[in-house]
Amino acid sequence: MSSGCVVVIPVHSAKPNAYELISFQQCFRILGKYPIKVLAPEGLDLTLYRNKVPDFKTILIDPKWQSSYIYYNKLKKSRYFYNLFADYQYLLTYELDAFVFRDEVEEWCKKDYDYIGAPWFEGFNNITSNKLIGVGNSGFSLRNIQTIKDKLAVLFFKKPNEYYKGRRHLLKAYFKFPYRWLMNQFGENYTVQRYSNGYEDGFFCFEFPNYFPDFKIAPVNEALHFSFETRPEYLYGLTNGQLPMGCHAWWTYNLEFWRPFIEGFGYELSTDQVVHSSDKAKETH
Repeated sequence: MSSGCVVVIPVHSAKPNAYELISFQQCFRILGKYPIKVLAPEGLDLTLYRNKVPDFKTILIDPKWQSSYIYYNKLKKSRYFYNLFADYQYLLTYELDAFVFRDEVEEWCKKDYDYIGAPWFEGFNNITSNKLIGVGNSGFSLRNIQTIKDKLAVLFFKKPNEYYKGRRHLLKAYFKFPYRWLMNQFGENYTVQRYSNGYEDGFFCFEFPNYFPDFKIAPVNEALHFSFETRPEYLYGLTNGQLPMGCHAWWTYNLEFWRPFIEGFGYELSTDQVVHSSDKAKETH
């Protein structure tokens, strides 16, 4: 029986920058009462992380999963990933450009959503749009493990160029490749792994509802109390000056907005500090 929430910190570099280490420390500082698992490629030197937090649990996986944004997003769309955390009901993803301000994890779990992330603006990375188009950013997100596992087991994801061909194509595919259907049932979902090459948060928040109308995604008016990403100053106005539980990409989208809140925890964000994100970090949401 699954219970509670696990916090998962994916790491991929042996040399995290100073801001990433601040995010890392803050996760344990605020969410330390929950099981926290550091997800890392086999063989990665974790010395710099242990210099900040000496004792943490790790889950080591094949390095291929964090070798590129495509593989990382495939990982988060795989049954393999969710099976790693099958002992829990919810999974909070905490990437190293996230920051948590307070612990409201249990309250959000009780809302019984299948997926919660920061609201998205039209154009996603558009820093001028005021139009909110949905919820989804996964860098700091909460999801129902069992729900996603169950739905990945039955989803037959169609090729993008055949997406609108409907049931006839679906029946034809099952007839021609019955063993593939069995693979979906008892192994990895080959249709998702082979044909879905985009961001996993977009997959769950835009693709999943097309197949599963009962997949419960938090509405924008609630999600903005869970997390901010793009245009934090605008979202802060919508919440009447209340911070969300956490945020994502805090030094990418208006560091000066976040500076006083983060420095309020005792961290120093020096003005001459240059943060260099890795290619992989830039490419993932």
